Amino acid sequence: MIPRITAGALGASAIIALSASLPASPAAACNRMDGCIHDAQLENYGMMHDGRMGAAMRSGAANVEAYREMGMAATRQEQPRTGLRKRPASLSGR
Repeated sequence: MIPRITAGALGASAIIALSASLPASPAAACNRMDGCIHDAQLENYGMMHDGRMGAAMRSGAANVEAYREMGMAATRQEQPRTGLRKRPASLSGR
């Protein structure tokens, strides 16, 4: 019983040690004193003022519209069948 508990404790501590060495997120790559949030804020500010954000919004709206048009074209092609023929009486008795 004691060896199983010892092995479990060693295994758990090994897993914790290995998981602590892995980066938690992309922010873990930032090693600056004040963090990288200021870079993201400056990029957002720049995108708003140089027109990149507006272009991205227009491109996204065009993609949404194209997706909706594609869906409408697909529903137009998938019209239900009307006037299905019944099997002749000679075949239905089999």
